[in-house]
Amino acid sequence: MTYEYAVYYKLLLLCGYTDELYNFIDQALIEQDPISPVVLDLSSAGTNKNKLLSALNAYLLDVNDSDIDYDGTVFHLVLAFLQRKYTQEAMSMAELTKLMYHIAAHTNRVYDDPWHTMSVLYLLLDEAESGYIDKESYLRQFHAFLHDGASIFNPMPPTKPSFLKRMPKKIARKFSL
Repeated sequence: MTYEYAVYYKLLLLCGYTDELYNFIDQALIEQDPISPVVLDLSSAGTNKNKLLSALNAYLLDVNDSDIDYDGTVFHLVLAFLQRKYTQEAMSMAELTKLMYHIAAHTNRVYDDPWHTMSVLYLLLDEAESGYIDKESYLRQFHAFLHDGASIFNPMPPTKPSFLKRMPKKIARKFSL
């Protein structure tokens, strides 16, 4: 197991998705000869999520965090997972964007792209559904991100002024004679 895969499995585990890790463990037990120490630790943890997390954390202690390719390999592993969930219709867009937000938060890189885009897409979904931003534009950006990890740096233009911008006009009309 590479360190990038360990981070990927850790992120999914922290968000409650264990199937990917269990599949890896099962496959590694069949294919590896001799079995690596991390796979032994993971397999002995069984279904105890805390022990699985401890085994992954112990494995990740062997490497500097700066040596892990978060923005490349880890991100593309996560993106492939999200694409599978979305194309299999295993998750709605709302569920998927919420998962994206939580994954980004667990990376401690939430303000750095591409993780920032993941968290922003979750936050902008409510804005798109309420009509404050153009929903079609949001959907295009969501699908572009899900397809190839396209970043959102240009905020989507609002379709109607926000409440705070409309408030002074409402107050002026109410108190004018």
